[in-house]
Amino acid sequence: MEDTLSEVFEDILGSDHPAAEISTENTERWDSLNHLNLILAIEEEFEITIPPEDFPRLYSNFTTVMAYVKDKLK
Repeated sequence: MEDTLSEVFEDILGSDHPAAEISTENTERWDSLNHLNLILAIEEEFEITIPPEDFPRLYSNFTTVMAYVKDKLK
């Protein structure tokens, strides 16, 4: 799962950082539009629904997003 999520992050954000280090603070391309693109790509890739009220929680870093996706897949 982590590798798949890493690929999604790379496709959307194209960061120079390893996936585990990607955050809104060190990734210039992680803006509001790419945040929405990231959420849509995650929903599609993992076949989950992320409710809009959770969007702000996921505007943080790779580790937080990964924990959220793992929880949704339980």
